[in-house]
Amino acid sequence: MLAKTKNLFGILLDIILPPRTNFAIVRKLGEKEILNLPKAPPLEDAGWIQSLFHYKDSRVKAIIWELKYKENTRALEWIGKLLFEEILALISDISLFSNTAEFLLIPIPISSERRYERGYNQSEYIAKAILENDADHILLYAPQWFAKINETPTQNKSESREQRMKNLVGCFGADPRVDGKYIILVDDVVTTGSTLLESRKTLLEAGARDVFAFTIAH
Repeated sequence: MLAKTKNLFGILLDIILPPRTNFAIVRKLGEKEILNLPKAPPLEDAGWIQSLFHYKDSRVKAIIWELKYKENTRALEWIGKLLFEEILALISDISLFSNTAEFLLIPIPISSERRYERGYNQSEYIAKAILENDADHILLYAPQWFAKINETPTQNKSESREQRMKNLVGCFGADPRVDGKYIILVDDVVTTGSTLLESRKTLLEAGARDVFAFTIAH
């Protein structure tokens, strides 16, 4: 009886205060639905970047929007597991040739100005969801070793990929302790890949052994 009462209350509340569209979409997604989301197409000439889902799907867009702008982490319980499985496959391949390899997990950073405005970095939530599945502590979480040191203009869809890359030049800084490490970058979505490319360039110049990136969508 109590369960029926709660369900009725929820229906009435939705009628009086309809939930925002993206929130309503994400709320209906469970593990089964997330596993069946359309897979992301491969990125040309960027085999070091792996994405889970196709961004054109409305449910995937809703997940990204809710996470990025509403701090809604509901879907990350299952997404974190999927990303960790992909990362673990990569680590297993590398470890076949180097049993001393060290792996750093680093969320794509945002500037201090952007963090002040939004209050959080959604990529950190993704990284922490991944770590929830790392029972053997294979990954060293090191967000403090990579930072956005310069604010950049908000990316404009009308800008060319070359212009976006130009805007990002010199905006990141890496700690010398990344030297010799394998870096696993994490972000919510990749479009042109400009941010990930500049991140990879900065980390490799700082001595990283190699850099890979994993995102929810592309």
